Formats: sequence, structure tokens, C-alpha cells
Amino acid sequence: MRYLRYISLIILFLILASCGGGIGGSSPDSTTVMINLGQQVISAGMVSSSVIPSSVNSMKFYISGSGMSPVERIVTVAGSAAVEERFEVSNGADRHFEVFSYDNNGSLIYYGDAYATLTGTPTSVSITMIANEIPPTFGGVVTATAASSTEIDLSWTAATDDITQSSDIVYLVYMSTTSGGQNFLSQPDFTTAAGAASYAVTGLFASTTYYFAVRAKDEAGNLENNTVEVSEATLTPTDTTAPTFGGATGATAVSGTEIDLSWTAATDNVTAQSNIVYLIYMSTTSGGQDFLSQPDFTTAAGAVSYAVTGLNSSTTYYFVVRAKDEAGNVDNNTVQVSATTQTPPDSTPPTFGGASTATAVSSAEIDLSWTAATDNVTASSNIVYLIYISTSPGGQDFQTPNYITTAGAVTYAVTGLGSSTTYYFVVRAKDEAGNVDTNTVEVSATTLWSMM
Repeated sequence: MRYLRYISLIILFLILASCGGGIGGSSPDSTTVMINLGQQVISAGMVSSSVIPSSVNSMKFYISGSGMSPVERIVTVAGSAAVEERFEVSNGADRHFEVFSYDNNGSLIYYGDAYATLTGTPTSVSITMIANEIPPTFGGVVTATAASSTEIDLSWTAATDDITQSSDIVYLVYMSTTSGGQNFLSQPDFTTAAGAASYAVTGLFASTTYYFAVRAKDEAGNLENNTVEVSEATLTPTDTTAPTFGGATGATAVSGTEIDLSWTAATDNVTAQSNIVYLIYMSTTSGGQDFLSQPDFTTAAGAVSYAVTGLNSSTTYYFVVRAKDEAGNVDNNTVQVSATTQTPPDSTPPTFGGASTATAVSSAEIDLSWTAATDNVTASSNIVYLIYISTSPGGQDFQTPNYITTAGAVTYAVTGLGSSTTYYFVVRAKDEAGNVDTNTVEVSATTLWSMM
């Protein structure tokens, strides 16, 4: 602590008291008090001289005491060499005289006080003005409490100062998203009102940890340098908003059993794109998706495509894709895309049991019959049958059929035969891809005798 050096070591404020007939119009219950600053004062043989410093812009005089109403006066002294102020003060013990000096910014730069008992008897009191250079005493921030997804509330015990009242101390709040990352050389992130013991930090990001340090500053601008740090994470908000999603953009058949879907990633007010999943609804009729049931497929988080497999070949499928965030909110788009699975190369012949019967109906005709073949691709109604004929058992030439039925036939009338002749038949099935089964089931019949 140092004393102000005006001209002398101290500034003398002369408080002259009189009771009637003296200075001013005192009454038996009060005293007119005159305060002189910056004048040559002679008291008890001592001469003191003082000058108001150029840095002082205004002064506040505050007089208080038991049983009296406080007296306050603010005086502009900028450019003045001397000030004289008179006050009417109630008589009584321990009247507290305080003088506050402020600069152009309103910062308290000097302070002094003294006590005197006013009884109507002239007296003088010296007030030594002290430079305000000592920072507040402050223990730092105490708590940090998340109040919402965007707010953290800080609290602390009020600082004290040798001159500035606690109600006039302001607090500087420094913030970082990393421990110890506060920049005390820059402007604070937030500044409280004077006398605050808490502060609500708003505008923060959800689900994020913040680190805080709080420092106290007095009216003179003296700032203490504690590094006490507290931290807290903002809350994860209740999310009721579905993602924003444009729906599926493409459906491409890549085989007879697979269709690949694609889309542009959805966005959400809370969930990151990498955590959004997609629900795929499928139907074989346009608009036939059932959104009230479970989806047909669910993607991994963050996917922007999906391969739908296990489908039937040569079949058209219709798809709707919807986005779901981490809170379970699902968008309700109805954008539909479709594709038809490919017709795969068919290398499998029909399944066929061969001819069942051969019946001679005339001297020139034998009728054949069989049970319809089946195929993995070709419908039974599209299967044709190849008929091989011989007049000796096992003598059929399978390189070239003798007859070919219409598609879907299960009988055939072989005509133009010779009478009284035994014929041997093998019937084979052929699908639309040209695959022919290889059965060797043989049936035979003898044409009837003809008298011609």
C-alpha cells in the first residue's frame, strides 16, 4: 500500500465544526461541516498544501453514522485545483467521512476515510487518500452446474477488497473446451454485473464439456489471478424432431436376386449424420409398403446405400427409405423408387419323369402322355417336349427329335406310322433357355393291323 503524493505526503481535509454563529447555519442538533481540498490550510500552527491530481475526474463524499440519514454528494473536479464543500450533518459520535476519487472511466483510483464526533465544537480531521492498487481477495469459482443443453450456471463466494465494496466488484469469466485452455491475456468470455455471485453461461453446444475460471476485478481495475478451474458438460436435450431427409434416390438391379438402393445422407438437429440409421420398406406393388409394421431392412448407422438381397428374379420391387435419429424420431417421407431384378442365365434343365404311356389308336397313330415337367425359371406352361422315336428298343437318336410339342402339352399324337409295327418312344422336356433334361424312360406300342 502506498500513499498518494500530491505535494505533501498526505492530503488534509479540514472538517470545521461550528454551532451557531460560525460557519454556515448550524442548529443545536447539527453541525455545518466544511471540507476543503487543494487549499492551503493552517491548523494548530501547521501548514499543509495539496493539489487535486489531474487523473481525478470526480469525487464522492459519503457521510454516515448512527441515528442519521446518510449524506452523499458527487462533485466533478476535473481541471480544478481546489474544492470546498459544505454539509449539514447531525451531531453524534463516530460520524464516518468517506471520500472516493474516480478517473474519467469511472474507476475508483483513490479512497480515504476518517471518523469524527460532532458536538458543535470546532475540530479538524485528516483523511489520508490511498491509491487503489491491491486486487481483490477471491477464492475463485466454486461450482458449475448444467441447467440445459445450452446453459451452465457458475457460482462463487463474493470477493473482498481493501477499498472497493463487494457489491461493486465485477467478475471476469474465462471459458475453454479443454482443461487449462483459458486465455487470460485476451478479453474475458463474459463479464458479470457488479456484486454478482453467480453467472448463467448460455449459447453453448449440447453434450459438450466446458472448463471455467472466474477472476475478480475491483473498481480501480485491479484483477486478481487465481487459476481455480471447474468444469461441466451441457445436457443432452430431449429430441422430438425427426431428421430432414429427401428419401431414396436410386434403385439398381445388379442380379436376379439383388437390388442396390442409394440416397443422400439425412441431417438432424441433434444426431450426427454418422449416427442416423435408415429404415427400408419394400413391396411388390406400388405404394404397398406397410409403415406401421417393422421395416423390411435396417441399415448400419451413417449408411448412404443398401444392398437388398434374397429377391426373386424378374420381379419388380418398390422401396421407401426413411431416416431415424438416435432419439427414435423417424421422418415420414413417401418417396418411392423401384427396380426389376434381372433374369438370370438359366443352365438348369427341367425336372421331368419322362413319358408315361403309349397307346395305339389306329394302324398309323400312337398317342403319348406324361406328367408336366417343372423348371426353376420357366413356367410349366412354357415348357416344350421333344419326342424321339425308334423301331428298336434304345434306338432313339437324341441329336435330333422326331417331333416337338407345343408349349405346355402333356400329350402328343404320333401319326403317319406303319401298321402292325412296334415303336419305341422317349420324351424329353426343354425350358425357355433351351435346357433339355436327359431322361431315358422308354415307352412302346404297336400300331394296329390294317387290311389295306
